[in-house]
Amino acid sequence: MSGSDVAAIDTWLEEIGARWGASERAIFAVRLCIAELAANVVEHGIARTSADHMVVTLRRLGSGIDVEFLDSRAPFDPTGHASPEARSLEAASPGGRGLMLLQAYASGLTYSHDGTYNRVHLTINSN
Repeated sequence: MSGSDVAAIDTWLEEIGARWGASERAIFAVRLCIAELAANVVEHGIARTSADHMVVTLRRLGSGIDVEFLDSRAPFDPTGHASPEARSLEAASPGGRGLMLLQAYASGLTYSHDGTYNRVHLTINSN
């Protein structure tokens, strides 16, 4: 898995969103959330095999887009790792900010590990 894989996923997401006639806001939110998840996998995920991979599944909903993101790297739950809100710039830690964005844009954010995949499920509302 590499940065070029993340870029290819992003292009695919934009094409699917346009084909579905999704709102610009919904397409932006899906792209942002998947980019954050994929970047975390590529940059921080602990490789288990050389065949590690990501799978993204989208489902069109009447009220938005349902997203399932799978990766085969070591278990990691992104739903519980956002940095707490800092009281000052000096007190802020550099990590966890992207996960805060994920939580801000997505609803129904859940995580599970099935023995093979990290599974993140989320919904992006169209309004």
